Amino acid sequence: MIFRTHPSWGCRAVAVLMALCFHTITFPDARAEKALSRTENGIQFIAFFPVSEVIDGVATTPAKSAMTRMVQAVETALEKVPMVRDRIADLKKKGDIQVFYDASHPKDVMSTVTLASYLPAHYNPAAGKRKFIIVFGRTGIQWDANHLASTIAHELAGHAYQDMEGRLEGMTLLDIECEAYLIEEQAKQDLGYDKLTDDAIALRRRMDSYWCDDFRRYTLEKGLKVSAQWDELNPDVPKLLKAFRAYQNAK
Repeated sequence: MIFRTHPSWGCRAVAVLMALCFHTITFPDARAEKALSRTENGIQFIAFFPVSEVIDGVATTPAKSAMTRMVQAVETALEKVPMVRDRIADLKKKGDIQVFYDASHPKDVMSTVTLASYLPAHYNPAAGKRKFIIVFGRTGIQWDANHLASTIAHELAGHAYQDMEGRLEGMTLLDIECEAYLIEEQAKQDLGYDKLTDDAIALRRRMDSYWCDDFRRYTLEKGLKVSAQWDELNPDVPKLLKAFRAYQNAK
């Protein structure tokens, strides 16, 4: 699973954990009777009722409100971000997409600013069917629809898509996140984000100089024309993604 935190904490922390950490959302689930369930656009949404009004100092969001936010976020991404819409359509052909809200996520008190996580370990070879699962935690669910939509882009169009293609295990952690952040960058462009706020600038610097540092150096060392995109406020993401595939294949 991939943990993502708000950029005001200096970076978006990433941790790949055992699926056991997420036993609370494994099907069949003992908590199902304590959750709301809804299907929209061929995607199942499940919102667990919070166990308390405050967890680790963070106020929780009622399940009904969380459900509305998740559905709205996905609808926003599908409507305004063509790349995300196309990739989600591809995911649906390969399996089922489930979007959860669990106020108890994450379990680690030090990770209370986690926005969302992707859970990759849900493939049934016998059935030939995958489950692409993301989980919004107590903090992430509180963001506005545009911010949640960009998170959907990162987790579903980014990490779930990598998983669908069978590439997660063969990539470095930096490359896994770099590609997902590029997808998120495209979403933010399509969603009309203000790219000049302190948080936006900090996150872009983090993407360029940390998550995408290996890839960026590759484009510069090879003298690729696409390297000029790193200097753009709104880089040409499709061009960068094409170069990223070449960079991956060269490894």
